[in-house]
Amino acid sequence: MASQLQKDMQMLTSKAHAGRKAGGSEGPNVSAQYIHQRFEQLEYQPFYQSFEFKTGFFSTAKGHNVIATLPCTVAPCEANIVITAHYDHLGGQPSSYYAGANDNASGTSTLLLLAQSLKQVNRRHTVTFVATDAEEKGLYGAKHFVNELEVNKQTILNINLDMLAPNKRNRLYVLHSKQTKFAVELLKKQPSESLRVKIVNSRYKMQRLMDNPRIDWHKASDHYAFAKENIPYLYFGIGEDKNHHTKRDTLESLDFSRFQLVVNFINNFMVGLLDTPLEATN
Repeated sequence: MASQLQKDMQMLTSKAHAGRKAGGSEGPNVSAQYIHQRFEQLEYQPFYQSFEFKTGFFSTAKGHNVIATLPCTVAPCEANIVITAHYDHLGGQPSSYYAGANDNASGTSTLLLLAQSLKQVNRRHTVTFVATDAEEKGLYGAKHFVNELEVNKQTILNINLDMLAPNKRNRLYVLHSKQTKFAVELLKKQPSESLRVKIVNSRYKMQRLMDNPRIDWHKASDHYAFAKENIPYLYFGIGEDKNHHTKRDTLESLDFSRFQLVVNFINNFMVGLLDTPLEATN
């Protein structure tokens, strides 16, 4: 799995993907096509969910989420868990582009790894994997996905993955909303090896831990689209990154061994969560 994780990271940050900018084409771009193909390789039946988003006062562009579903293995099937990771970034040209390795090739590659590993485990819940587009433009892909949900109460939890490669502090933050008590208790029991996991229950605590009052972490990524519809979330991320939204956010700038610790931690947590009955998750 580590080898495939590296391959996905290498591809998503490559010159061919040129920064994964949202809205650059009418149809799914090369990054969306790659994610779709990877789901197909894993024997899913993925589909594109297309939407329009604003790019100015009088202009719009097209975005394309890539979605795949993993059914439960236990009857009766419990409510749906949605795992999100945005694949879009700031773009550029093949000669000079924003690779977006941590933001958010790391989350997208982890999403694909989970799509592979969770096929092999006991599942009381259906899992919907959503690689969202146009997060950088205003969470448009996640907002569209949530708006298209037939009945919100059928989705019990959002797991959002955004910037997962730790720096030297080796920290992973998990910001959670209300109504996630059992999931958080399960998280606290999860072995983390040398990874320093900080479980945080409010945006204000995140701001204090970061010593930065400017960022509202509750609204900082796709989980906010779910929160607005009262769908609980767990947001996994490393917090601030000095290379964020710069051309220094490359594969070479990451510590892959630390990233692998995060991926293993999230994977093991998800294995346990999927085997947890619905009534225990709130």
